[in-house]
Amino acid sequence: MPESLLLKPDREFVERIVASGGGDLKKCFQCATCSVVCELSNGRTPFPRKEMAWAQWGLKDKLFADPDIWRCYQCNDCSTKCPRGARPGGVLAAVREQAVKHYAVPHFLGVWVNQVKRLPVMLLIPIILLALALMVRPPLEQAFAFGAPHGFYAEVMPHWLLIGLFTFFTGLAFLGAVIGLVRFWGAMKTADRAAATNGNTVGLASSVVRTVASIFSHARFGKCGTEASRRWAHTLAFYGFLALFATTVWAVIDMYVNPRLFGIDSMYPFDLLHPIKILANVGAVLLIVGCFRAIRDRLHREAEDGGSTSFDWIFVWLLLAVGVTGVVTEILRLIAESTGATIPQYAAYSVYFVHLALVFGLLVYLPYSKFAHVVYRTTALVYAERSGRTRDARLLKSGGNAQLPRTRPAGQIAASE
Repeated sequence: MPESLLLKPDREFVERIVASGGGDLKKCFQCATCSVVCELSNGRTPFPRKEMAWAQWGLKDKLFADPDIWRCYQCNDCSTKCPRGARPGGVLAAVREQAVKHYAVPHFLGVWVNQVKRLPVMLLIPIILLALALMVRPPLEQAFAFGAPHGFYAEVMPHWLLIGLFTFFTGLAFLGAVIGLVRFWGAMKTADRAAATNGNTVGLASSVVRTVASIFSHARFGKCGTEASRRWAHTLAFYGFLALFATTVWAVIDMYVNPRLFGIDSMYPFDLLHPIKILANVGAVLLIVGCFRAIRDRLHREAEDGGSTSFDWIFVWLLLAVGVTGVVTEILRLIAESTGATIPQYAAYSVYFVHLALVFGLLVYLPYSKFAHVVYRTTALVYAERSGRTRDARLLKSGGNAQLPRTRPAGQIAASE
């Protein structure tokens, strides 16, 4: 007798998917065209056909435990080839947004950070914290006898104060992200065991190496057809952010260790020809250009397939604002230092303060915004490597014989696998 499957649809979840950009979800009639045309869907659990069925049925627990939703890069090959216009790429993007909110700790931040109406409050929080930090600076300096600040902006916001403030709140965000990732990893393992799709695992270290290599090469983006240009926008922004992050880390190290780099005195602040400063400026340019290309692509996609949601727009505009205000603070500093005029100094300090608030929003809100893709997608890709999903896909793609695990009895609904 065929095994039965009890479905418990969550209609509220389906409504959230529709509101998050999956409005054409119900047009899907399970023809599997999307799974056929997707260049990344060649494993034992092809997507996004099964995800479309789960989303229609409101099976949120299965979707939130599915690493395949993160293997999708929304190139929209599936959406443009869908005979019904169901836009699977947009549906998976909506599911990822809901997954970020689901695993967010605390949960309310996953909702608030991505709401336009809450944006003023979310930006006001770092402004208040920075203002409070300025207020407690004098008594802290007296109590701990900190040395005189060095650097133009350090006169107002010394680096020891910034490092302490950002380290504390970024640490809290990191803790929340770790809790969410542990829950996500556990959910993926439980789902694979329940569906009997947990094949032979491979080493965690090799899985991480393969995943990191694919992320840095953006190889999966290269398989996109419909929106291949997104690879360049994402690559530029990705490496621009990495360059800026590396310079920030180096500035922190330099403050305490004062090493020498390439035989040059690297004591902060760095001059314009210092290698670290060059890296920072190049990174800022890459970040800004990448964001502008991403905005252009999103506007183009809006005419093609419904465009982006606030989940997308808030992140890309925040990332662009961080890059632009960073460049402006450097320009204003150079003007103020060369002229000694009061107005450029006040303008420089004001823009710097805004820049710090935006950086706070970008880093501290990382587990709750679209920026969370960097941690959840990486985790999902590592799990796909470790569990054998990606390996099976490579073998099937090359015509090899993958040792696939058993599946459920034939009488069960196929889309549940």
